[in-house]
Amino acid sequence: MTTTSKALREIASEYPSSVSIFDRFGIDLCAMGEKSLAEACAVLSLSTEQLQEKLAELHVSAGGVSDPAGLTLTQVIQRIVRVHHRRIRYDLPALAGMAAKLLRRHPRRDEEFAPLARHMEHLRAHMLEHIGREEQVLFPLIAHMEEDSIVGYPGGAASLRSISEPIARMKQDHAASGRTMDELRRHTNDFEPPQHACPTHRALLGGMRSFVEDLRQHKHLEEGILFPRALTMGTELASRR
Repeated sequence: MTTTSKALREIASEYPSSVSIFDRFGIDLCAMGEKSLAEACAVLSLSTEQLQEKLAELHVSAGGVSDPAGLTLTQVIQRIVRVHHRRIRYDLPALAGMAAKLLRRHPRRDEEFAPLARHMEHLRAHMLEHIGREEQVLFPLIAHMEEDSIVGYPGGAASLRSISEPIARMKQDHAASGRTMDELRRHTNDFEPPQHACPTHRALLGGMRSFVEDLRQHKHLEEGILFPRALTMGTELASRR
């Protein structure tokens, strides 16, 4: 559970989707971001326990074994969806929302915040579409292929030919998102807030830094473990025909 002594800005950096909860409770991150959770609740006469309960729901445990190489392909997929796709669905829209909020709140700094908001919105739309294709197309194919392999069925539709093309497409998506992240790094001085940055700006850059690290782990699970093993399994299934 989130400690009541932690600054709201720090909470938003760790869990970007907490901003939507702050908004729901009438907490303005720009105005109160440096206050602790307890201080903000005291000022606004809010229930600290109730707010903590809502924030606790955002916590996502990485879970699982320390070495994902020991997981089945289906278990790797479950871990990707449960941990990393969840962060994309909840944290990335929150980060894009913070960038848009900065643009609205600080129109005189349009040159700084307009590209930031634009890149974040592009990343949000691109990655939500990307994980949708993975969950609807590629991941079911891999799971069915693994089932065929385990029970010893002859190579079926879910084999090398059927998965190689969507895997190549997913890698292209990863490269595209990487280029967008590089643009964001350059524009934000590697996510380092300037001295004049407001709490929302600092929370956004901290959240982006955390998101990039999660994205690195996410990409490793897919390109370093899931995709190579799936392609190898597809080759084995194809050889049974």
